[in-house]
Amino acid sequence: MNRITGNPIEINDLFNDRYSVQYYQREYNWGTKQIQELVYDLVNEFMNYYKDGDTQDDVENYGGYFLGPIILTDKNEIIDGQQRLSSLTLLLMYLNNLQKNINTNQINIENLIFTKKFGKKTFCIDVKERKACLEGLYENETYDIENEKNESVINLYNRYKDIEKIFPQELKSDILPLFIEWLIYKVTLIKITTTTEQDAHTVFVTMNDRGLRLTPSEMLKGYLLSEISDDETRNIANKLWQETILELKEIEKDGEADFIKHWIRSQYADSIREGKKVQKIRIMK
Repeated sequence: MNRITGNPIEINDLFNDRYSVQYYQREYNWGTKQIQELVYDLVNEFMNYYKDGDTQDDVENYGGYFLGPIILTDKNEIIDGQQRLSSLTLLLMYLNNLQKNINTNQINIENLIFTKKFGKKTFCIDVKERKACLEGLYENETYDIENEKNESVINLYNRYKDIEKIFPQELKSDILPLFIEWLIYKVTLIKITTTTEQDAHTVFVTMNDRGLRLTPSEMLKGYLLSEISDDETRNIANKLWQETILELKEIEKDGEADFIKHWIRSQYADSIREGKKVQKIRIMK
């Protein structure tokens, strides 16, 4: 493995760049539990430092909060950390919308959510399939997911609505600008950068995002797609995988895992010697 570099970075600096999601990444699949933990952890840490009467000047002396490592290629492709970066994008978007609706000093954080060039928005995590949803949430705080087939889009919408419900009322006041400045200047991550695709895949399959371990089907997807060298073919396969997995999950919560397990058994159980059988399906363990 080539050398890997790592440096601490504030949210304000991290989100001033733009990132893409690699083909072998899992969908954005944080649930209500994970988004609650993130928001509650951040709010509770902030309240440990805040005192009645504090102003924005006082935030400079507040303590910080570490949100773990993220792993990127040198082309800003996300290898590990998509769940947290996507969730932080939703939180920043919510905070930006919230401060527009209350009579308080506003902190400019739009540039952390998207950049605009030639009239087109590019969000911090630049994924084509998610753009319409993020634009809807940013502009109107809503998006129609009734006929949506993309799992990440559905989860992004639902997690934004979770944030609307769980964000504490006490911060919807003059305290809000202090919380926003603490969030963007005092919350840090470790930005780890790899230089090769092979290293990226190795790191991806050995690390997990905060709160959710990789499932066997997600690891299988990463392995299979990494074996396809042609970009167009890989993108087609990735889209087909996403749509199929979503259909299976709609039938049963863990339907994709059961389907893959039974399919492998149906294909190899009677036709492969025991030694080869283990070798073929060991990735499913």
